[in-house]
Amino acid sequence: MKILQKILLLFFLFANTLLQAQNYSVSGKVIDSETKEALAFVNIILNDSDYGTCTDIDGKFKINSSVPIDYIQLTYVGYERKIFNIENQEKIIIPLKRTEYQLPLFEVFPGENPAHRIINNVIKNRDINNPEMIKSFSYTSYDKMIFTANIDSLRKLKASELDSNELNIMSFFDSKDIFIMETVSERKFLFPDKNHEKVIASRISGFKDPIFLFLISQIQSSSFYEEMIHIADKYYINPISKGSTKKYFFLLEDTTYTANNDTVFIISYRPKKKTNFDGMKGVLSINTNKWAIQNVIAEPSKSEKGLSVKIQQMYDLIDGEQWFPVQLNTDLILNQVQISTGKKSYEMAGIGKSYLKDIVLNPDIVKKEFNNVEIEIEQKTKLLNEKLLEKYRNDSLSQKDKNTYQFIDSLGDEHKFDRVAKTFEVLFSGQIPFGFVNFDIDKFIKYNSYEGLYLGLGLRTSNKISDRFSVGGYWGYGFKDKTAKYGGDFDFTIDPISELKLNFSAFYDLTESGGISFPDEKKSFLNNDSFRELLIERMNITQGWSSSISFRALQYFKFNVSLTDELKLAYKDYLFVRNIANAKIQQNEFNFTELSVGFKYAYKEKFIKKENIKVSLGTDYPVFRFQYTKGFNDFLNGDFSYNRFDLKLNKSVYFKYIGKSTIQFQAGYIDGNIPYCNLYNGQGSYRSFTIYAPNSFATMRMNEFLSNKYLSVFYTHNFGKLLFRTKFFQPDIVLATNFAIGSLNNKTNHYNTEINSLEKGYYESGILLNDILNMKLYYIGAGVFCRYGPYSFESTAKNFAYKFTIIFAI
Repeated sequence: MKILQKILLLFFLFANTLLQAQNYSVSGKVIDSETKEALAFVNIILNDSDYGTCTDIDGKFKINSSVPIDYIQLTYVGYERKIFNIENQEKIIIPLKRTEYQLPLFEVFPGENPAHRIINNVIKNRDINNPEMIKSFSYTSYDKMIFTANIDSLRKLKASELDSNELNIMSFFDSKDIFIMETVSERKFLFPDKNHEKVIASRISGFKDPIFLFLISQIQSSSFYEEMIHIADKYYINPISKGSTKKYFFLLEDTTYTANNDTVFIISYRPKKKTNFDGMKGVLSINTNKWAIQNVIAEPSKSEKGLSVKIQQMYDLIDGEQWFPVQLNTDLILNQVQISTGKKSYEMAGIGKSYLKDIVLNPDIVKKEFNNVEIEIEQKTKLLNEKLLEKYRNDSLSQKDKNTYQFIDSLGDEHKFDRVAKTFEVLFSGQIPFGFVNFDIDKFIKYNSYEGLYLGLGLRTSNKISDRFSVGGYWGYGFKDKTAKYGGDFDFTIDPISELKLNFSAFYDLTESGGISFPDEKKSFLNNDSFRELLIERMNITQGWSSSISFRALQYFKFNVSLTDELKLAYKDYLFVRNIANAKIQQNEFNFTELSVGFKYAYKEKFIKKENIKVSLGTDYPVFRFQYTKGFNDFLNGDFSYNRFDLKLNKSVYFKYIGKSTIQFQAGYIDGNIPYCNLYNGQGSYRSFTIYAPNSFATMRMNEFLSNKYLSVFYTHNFGKLLFRTKFFQPDIVLATNFAIGSLNNKTNHYNTEINSLEKGYYESGILLNDILNMKLYYIGAGVFCRYGPYSFESTAKNFAYKFTIIFAI
């Protein structure tokens, strides 16, 4: 009997536990009542308790409770508070209504702002919570990006208020988008900065080649713990950076509690009134467990031209030890790309979502698993791509997604989107593809002060003939110098991965007298440094040939070795005099035979790799170029023996609150007695009013100085809009200072030309106001430079040069 009583007692206790543990569950989605857009990180409280949760990046939520759920309370910064009664709905969609919310104008608290204690704790624990401060990690990421039209204003109108064009626009974008892209990638990280991401699956509507998509994927940082947040191509001061409470206004909006009894503080933030810096605004959700970011919403505090970006990040505590991002959102508005209905235009919008899965903390990863390829794209069959995408998708494709793929894929096949993409790729390299040949853009038309207007034609075989070799040729005519130029070359790529390439060229062309060039520097009409070429006044007709080999080695080096034999004709009536067998010989033709060995060193330069193609992502470190040239006498046709050393160093760095500094050091040394054409001309770019050419001397006259050894420094600091900003006038303010010093050891050997040298040091400074006029594809500004010091003129007016600036948006 006692045994039976014990069994009954145990059964009663077990049944009671089951009843107490009965689980009640509610799930659904929270959206904007007007735009129907999902709302991330909405705070949800259960009944009248303090316990709750928040929506994820897709606006979805799920609450589990041991007590019945009668209603939930929803709060969200910028939206009306709402109480939603729970009935027996299976799919709960809860709309929230936007309010005209603004952070308070007054920033005065009786005592310390309570949000500051929380923010200071977050800053104190920033390194502990930063995923990129742990030894290593790995994860798999599913990324999805769509582009559509921002027609929120249309959605607010009734159908009767829309004309036929607007109805068609609504109908189109309700059923499909303009573009959709999906990728699955595996990322490995090793402290402090070893990183490798392998794309194992991809699909892009209308395209088969995925390499360009990573221009989009690099828009936002994957962690919100750095001093500065990098979004697109701009840096913003992080609201949880050191000293941020002096620059940002924080407001404690709400407090909730998690199932683990951790407190979550909801804090909104924006730059303080009467401050001017590149800041952000948004909402932080701070969990008291390690004082970590649980959710963050951030966007630039001031509207940006060209591209507006809003990011959302959701973190989770992995293995109970490390907070790690698990969902990322990127919302883009392309202000300068619009769809028109005739009477109104609508901006293009991008919506990107990333879901991080299979997160492993501190896996066994070693350095030799990494190289300078940061992103590697694997090519897979369509079937295997689809299987991997299906496996990692957070949700199955919607009907709208399927419609987009079907519609855009059919357009891509019909209009050859991949071919168009290749065309743009080639265009940016300076060529126009046409069947089996490419036209060289810079051989069509150009201008400089020596040749005047140049018209010509340049052709090169395209990769339709071969990916490994190309043959090119050109012919052109300058209408001022009345001379034809022509040439041809042959390229052969032995190994695309190491970029091992052979080249042979022959030419009858022009080279700048005393000019400086490095083999890996490509001239482009989009490169501002090339603007100085418009102003060149002194050139030499040059006839000869050159052969070279170039390759990458030792991870961050790119080497170039060349042998050149050329004849240069003197500029106008210039004569070079030298002693040969105790006799003075006057020359106006100069034969040079040169062997050059040079390299570019870009520490930690990163690349995207797809099959045999590598594209540079650049580096945050200085870029160093060096070239040694040996001139030979009595070898081939050479008449001059000398050694020449050239070097260049470039570096840019961004400073909190004060902007971006850029510096270029350049130096050269020649030990032999050689004519003007192969010395150093000073790099002047003066006109009383002309285009600004960076890394040249704005007030130095063309060919004003000549040196056989020199050092020059070009320094600019771009304050951006940090010094001055109004609603209608927001120029980028740039200060510049340039310096040069040099000498010439054979002044008496040069006849019929004015010779000045730089022993006393040359100084100039200027100010530029960039981005005064926005022309969408480029921005126009203005500036002025002043020359001072030993080489300044007695006439004050002669020391000034006035400039207009062009900055390309691409």
